[in-house]
Amino acid sequence: EDLDIVSHGFARLGHHRAFAKTLGAIEGCHIHIKCQSSPDDQRYRNRKLFPSIILQAVCDHQGSFIDTYVGWPESVHDLRVLRHSPLYRQSVYPPPRCFILSDGVYPCLQHPLPLIILYKRPLQGVRAQLFNTHHEGARSFERRRMMKTMFRQVLEVHPIFVPHVFSQSPCQLITVKESW
Repeated sequence: EDLDIVSHGFARLGHHRAFAKTLGAIEGCHIHIKCQSSPDDQRYRNRKLFPSIILQAVCDHQGSFIDTYVGWPESVHDLRVLRHSPLYRQSVYPPPRCFILSDGVYPCLQHPLPLIILYKRPLQGVRAQLFNTHHEGARSFERRRMMKTMFRQVLEVHPIFVPHVFSQSPCQLITVKESW
């Protein structure tokens, strides 16, 4: 029953019934961390030269976290993070014949984790353009939920403690942000 609510929610967001088998949207973001001076420090530096780690999250149609995986240094590609995540390795979500939406950072996959991505640009034809429009609509909440600007400022911790913080209270951090 809950899965039906989520899938219908994505179909509404995407304004198309093709998204009625969508049970999540995956996104990665960089979280600013405090890093001690060490030889490993450079692994955590992102392209803007501040230390950060990657948070990979799958959200439902309302932006609530379904799955989070955190702790990899910024220097690691998002696809590598995905392939090491329990979501990918255990292959238990989403159920058969359903999928997760993603931007172009990840490949389109069927197994072990069914991901549907945007058509690559330049787009070939009206159908590809329409698909991308509906796809982006279905994923529209998720970038806001990941708090691209605010979230990095909320949490500044040493990288060793980040997985513990997220495993204990990811929703509490979201609640704090929403109350601002």
